[in-house]
Amino acid sequence: MKEQIYECCKELRLSITFAENALSMSGDTYQDYLLKVLRAELDYRNNKRKKLHLKQAGFDNIKTFEGYDFRNIIIPNTTSIDGIKTLEFMDRNENLILYGRNGAGKSHMATAVGVEACMQGKSTVLQNCHAGK
Repeated sequence: MKEQIYECCKELRLSITFAENALSMSGDTYQDYLLKVLRAELDYRNNKRKKLHLKQAGFDNIKTFEGYDFRNIIIPNTTSIDGIKTLEFMDRNENLILYGRNGAGKSHMATAVGVEACMQGKSTVLQNCHAGK
């Protein structure tokens, strides 16, 4: 039975994790069991996609908004700190331009925005640009 489940999963392009969950999970009804296995597969695929997006983004270090100091940041009145954290500006097809002195936290914020985009299932790439003198 185990080998047959693995073969069916392979042919249907389902993960080995799906096959393992199918063998180890149980439910109160057949429908409950099926729903649990399908949700576990969705979670597995979403996590795998997030990791792939993070890898493809090319971040030097993974940084998030946790602990980010917004006190010295000027934010346009069209958005808010929460709007930046939740990427609302992207939904409105707006850009976020970061500029300031060295050490102001621009790279940290750019990385945090990119990481959040990856967590929301969006592809992103960190592109540094340096102004010439």
